[in-house]
Amino acid sequence: MRHLVPPSLCLVAVVVVAGALTTGSTTPSPAAQPQNDPVKTLQKERLTALQKIHDESLRAYKGGQLPLDQVLSAHLALLNGKLDLCETNAERVKIHEEMVRVAEEFLKSVRKLAEAKQVSSLDVLKAEVQLLDARIGLEKAKAAK
Repeated sequence: MRHLVPPSLCLVAVVVVAGALTTGSTTPSPAAQPQNDPVKTLQKERLTALQKIHDESLRAYKGGQLPLDQVLSAHLALLNGKLDLCETNAERVKIHEEMVRVAEEFLKSVRKLAEAKQVSSLDVLKAEVQLLDARIGLEKAKAAK
């Protein structure tokens, strides 16, 4: 059975998820890409599809048709798609910083939901692990400089 979280209780998370996508673009400019690189071309197509998936999942969530964890999964897939297109380590660090920020806000929201008995302690632990994974990725990216 799917557990749909009431949209009113997750407003902060939706704002953070949506806002994270509207902050400065960290996708490299097309001019920095070789003109005939088939891998980059496919990665760009994939990124476009991931953006559409994320946008649709946000709409479905706002309409009460999709649980928040699926929206966040779509957001992380989008960020990973952006990560694949990064040309420099500085770009990768920015993406990882965004992942950490989203994971921190999500954890705050999940904790509030747990206090309201809307999600379980297992959901809180999963959100904590997600944040730790994001922080680990960020530290690895920083160390790769």
